[in-house]
Amino acid sequence: MRHIRRILLAVALLSSGMAFGQITEDPEDRERGNQGYEPLRTQTPEGRPLPFWQRLRVGGGITGFRFGNPFSLGAAPVVAYQASERLVLGIGGSYTYTRYKAIDRVTGRTIPFETYNQFGARGFAMFEALPSVIPNLYLHGEVDNSAIQVIDNINGGRQTASVTAPLLGLTFSQRVGRLAGVNITALYNLNYNGNRLNQAIYGSPFVFRISFF
Repeated sequence: MRHIRRILLAVALLSSGMAFGQITEDPEDRERGNQGYEPLRTQTPEGRPLPFWQRLRVGGGITGFRFGNPFSLGAAPVVAYQASERLVLGIGGSYTYTRYKAIDRVTGRTIPFETYNQFGARGFAMFEALPSVIPNLYLHGEVDNSAIQVIDNINGGRQTASVTAPLLGLTFSQRVGRLAGVNITALYNLNYNGNRLNQAIYGSPFVFRISFF
């Protein structure tokens, strides 16, 4: 009887290990109590791979939204690809317009002072590290290149500079269907040194985003 129990236990452990090691999770593995389960991201319910175009996720977010002085507004489009059940690769761009005003000492009127045009491009990777423990929490790494143009509206001068920064952190993605979601990202800029250029582009070593893709 003991031998039979040992054999059954060995079979159960072997089966669970094989299931854990599967590249593509079964829908039942994502069941969350009474909430149902999330659909597979790279396969149909019948197990057929999704075509390339159905793995693409397109979206973005609003950046640098401020009213008053300064006024700032930007957009950051994103194109992401569901490479596997747990890995997302993507690219993104950004543009942010910022306008500062000053008080004319002679007339006392508000006049344009400086205008900032900021352009950016980035490549990123997101990996869902522990889906069975904390689903939809991704390790996030990216390389961001940003350029900024500063226009002196009083003297007519222009300055342009750029910086490249590696960023690491986490993204929590609240899924909406198979390939859409609300993403909350917190990253740390490994190259931030507090100089004027870094302050103008990033403001601090911490980068926070809310995006939709």
